[in-house]
Amino acid sequence: MDSLVVLLLYPVNAYLEQELDRRFTLLRLWEHSPPDSLFRAHGSTIRAVVGYPGHKVDAALLDALPSLEIFSSFSVGIDHVDLAECRERGVRVTHTPDVLTDDVADLAVGLAVAALRRIPQADRYVRAGAWKAKGDYTLTTRTRSLHPSSMHSFTLEDPQARLSACSLSCFPWSPPTTQRSAAHPPQPHLPPSLPATATAMESLGVLLLHPMNAYLEQELDRRCRLIRLWDAPPGAAARADFLRAHAAAIRAVVGNAGYNADAALIDALPSLEIVASFSVGIDRVDLAKCRDRGIRVTNTPDVLTDDVADLAVGLAIAALRKIPQADRYVRAGLWKAKGDYTLTTRFSGKRVGIIGLGRIGLAVATRVEAFDCPVNYYQRTKKEYPNYTYYPSVVELAANSDVLVVACPLNEQTRHIVNREVIDALGPKGVLINIGRGPHVDEPELVSALVEGRLGGAGLDVFEDEPNVPEALFTLDNVVLVPHVGSGTHETRQAMADLVLGNLEAHVLKKPLLTPVV
Repeated sequence: MDSLVVLLLYPVNAYLEQELDRRFTLLRLWEHSPPDSLFRAHGSTIRAVVGYPGHKVDAALLDALPSLEIFSSFSVGIDHVDLAECRERGVRVTHTPDVLTDDVADLAVGLAVAALRRIPQADRYVRAGAWKAKGDYTLTTRTRSLHPSSMHSFTLEDPQARLSACSLSCFPWSPPTTQRSAAHPPQPHLPPSLPATATAMESLGVLLLHPMNAYLEQELDRRCRLIRLWDAPPGAAARADFLRAHAAAIRAVVGNAGYNADAALIDALPSLEIVASFSVGIDRVDLAKCRDRGIRVTNTPDVLTDDVADLAVGLAIAALRKIPQADRYVRAGLWKAKGDYTLTTRFSGKRVGIIGLGRIGLAVATRVEAFDCPVNYYQRTKKEYPNYTYYPSVVELAANSDVLVVACPLNEQTRHIVNREVIDALGPKGVLINIGRGPHVDEPELVSALVEGRLGGAGLDVFEDEPNVPEALFTLDNVVLVPHVGSGTHETRQAMADLVLGNLEAHVLKKPLLTPVV
């Protein structure tokens, strides 16, 4: 083998170059200027050429290498090779199919999710401090569709008809019957308020805690007697006076994951009948007090499941393949100035551990199975998922996972469920994806692990003190940051708003709530 003289046209890969140098007599084209000097000195001895799409193998090169027997391309594409000339001269040509198929397919999916959900742009938004300075990031587009035009003829009494109008996700979705409770089917868009409900809705006083969605606010204003809490004058005393002035009229509160009905607010509203949360998470609602007072509580499950699960997969691919970092590299002109971007790590085949196999956890599991990823999980109760491996502790789950996804509800038992011990078990090659809630993770420990290299990387949609993101993360290259946009698509936010409105309508009509919590 060492008698074979190989010409390497370009420094495409350090390992390849090292092995060529160890096994053969290696000549490097870039070490000779002009190249003609190399061809004059060694052209008759060069029997093999290793190249890359950036360098043409044409008649001129073949003329300079009369002893050439084989051209081996470090790529699948061979459009840079004059195949007709090679055939005529008996020069064999090889390329590298199949071994890169999964990586390229992974990147295609990652780029699709990144483009639709604007992951690189959202990452720049957080790093620039714009989330704190300017507020929530713009809504984006989902990777699957709900068809609201198909919904308008349905009524609240016809949930199965509404369900059948949902299109399938772009990811395969065929869970076993045990994986989704019939009590909580997916909820697409609901119809506009029907005339029979209009009178009942007009008498409903609704306190909206925060300007969370323009469509929701517009519909509440059109259908109900809407009171906006942010209209209260500044200061705690003035807010208390504002609530007292409207307390008798307020029968409903609409909040979200960041602003909801705590004990003090509930005590201030003696006529309160229902809390409708524009979110799945209800950890900011005092559920015990609501139960004591007979106050109903609803949230918005299922309609955001697919968007959050898609983002989890997108963040995993973005973190492993460094999509936002590569985007910045290209935009800064560094590809041209410094050459190829650093190599990254593939996603296909990675062991994915999921904390919490609820609606969102199961949707993540189904998606990653399409990438041939073994699925492991932890939750309080082991269930019969024959294709998934259960671990009795989060530490054991992390130790047996390459990617750890947080998808459980937030409560006192799951607060800081990802601590230093879990992070160290995940290790310097592991990646943490948090699409749950910020307090699931001990944030100072996470930051120090990323800074010190004890954790390989992270993709974070949520933080402990939003929108205050630890500034130490802004300069790190091993983390992808997005500003709590799990459900942040136009389609899903409208579906969430319709579900809030549907729950309020069901309440005033004394019908079963669509998504009851209490």
